[in-house]
Amino acid sequence: MTDPLSIAGTAVGIVSLGLTATKGLVYFYTAARDQKSNTANTARKLRGLLDLLQILDYQIAGCTFRHDERDLLDNIERLIHNCDGLIRKLDAANEKFQDTSTRNISAVARTATGRLAYPFCQETLQKLEEDVDATVSHLQLALHALQQDDSRETKLLLDLVRVDIVSSAIRHWLRAPDASVEYNAAYKKRHPSTGLWLVKGSLFSSWLQTTNSFLWLNGFAGCGKSVLCSTAIQYAFRHRRASPRIAIAFFFFVFDDKSKQGASAMLRAIILQLSTQLKDTDPLARLHDSYRNTTPPDEDLAKCLRQLVRRFEHTYILLDALDESPLGKHRKEVLQHLVDLHYWAEPGLHLMVTSRDEPDIGNVLRQKLGASEISMMKNTSVDRDIAAFVSQHLRESGDFQQWEDEYDRIETIFAGRANGVCVFRYGFPKGNLLTSTITDFDGWNANSKP
Repeated sequence: MTDPLSIAGTAVGIVSLGLTATKGLVYFYTAARDQKSNTANTARKLRGLLDLLQILDYQIAGCTFRHDERDLLDNIERLIHNCDGLIRKLDAANEKFQDTSTRNISAVARTATGRLAYPFCQETLQKLEEDVDATVSHLQLALHALQQDDSRETKLLLDLVRVDIVSSAIRHWLRAPDASVEYNAAYKKRHPSTGLWLVKGSLFSSWLQTTNSFLWLNGFAGCGKSVLCSTAIQYAFRHRRASPRIAIAFFFFVFDDKSKQGASAMLRAIILQLSTQLKDTDPLARLHDSYRNTTPPDEDLAKCLRQLVRRFEHTYILLDALDESPLGKHRKEVLQHLVDLHYWAEPGLHLMVTSRDEPDIGNVLRQKLGASEISMMKNTSVDRDIAAFVSQHLRESGDFQQWEDEYDRIETIFAGRANGVCVFRYGFPKGNLLTSTITDFDGWNANSKP
């Protein structure tokens, strides 16, 4: 089998240099926002470039192409290489400004003659913004090409749920819930950079590599756990594409759908997904032969699942919104099955769960299983996700042009004080609702705005 193609190291290096340079410039001009020059606009453009570079960096990490996609790969690399000179100019500016940024900016903002110092003069800002705009235009084309491949990748992922390798008779008998519904809903809410801090973090990387690993992502209701889970699913699938000996399955618990709340539903969905990734479906076929006219008990479903896990070198199972399995009805059994799965000590099994930090869940995952834990409470990375989400909606929707002078303040209010709940759970507010939300959280007289 021919090895897949990947983005050349030189193109990856250009993106990496751009990230370093742009981060430095964002820090510098954000710190200088109180100076009497138009640094706010420059900082805003730099943040947009930084967001774009972070998305590109995520997209190209581990991205592979078939040999019949050579033209697509060449085009992406060409577009990135077109930015090489511009990014080197940004890097030179960053290096030049670093000495200034380590001292008191107010003290060096003006020369001895009272004029604005070089980093703050209008000519410098205008030239820097032109370079940023040119870089963004090239990189957006590269990102668009990559996202076309990303859409293809998402389709391949969902084919794991729908593929017809399992006979229609067995699928009808198993009645496995369709987990792609919730995955699609969460994925549509996702800003392209959402969750990069998670999938590029050490705990997630360790979860991918460590034997019999267990990762728990917890946070309050509406903070974006399901969106992050969709990012983790996609990234795990990207990891899976490196080997047919790697399998992935996922399930979303849903509080208002009784068919997606219990242990049996979870096990049946995962069994079907894993079965579709095998050349044969022997474990599931044997289970069907034993229980043709009835639903198999959870214990036998679990045994079938263990047989499937052993067929793969690595199996990644991701479960979202465990707290939406009703307490006092299904959740105790679901938690017990998680304990059992982990206690199998299958080296290639990797479990990831998202939920609120409920006492019963915390007691099992934290105390009994010693799961690696990522909290979304007071998490600055989550704040940045919310800021990116808000920034995109403010700048891409014509509904908010009248607020342009207050973009930075609105972003701060939603990302910091509103905790993002209204944004991720209910969508971005519009019109009078935006005004009232800002007023409620900031005490700002937004009604004075046009």
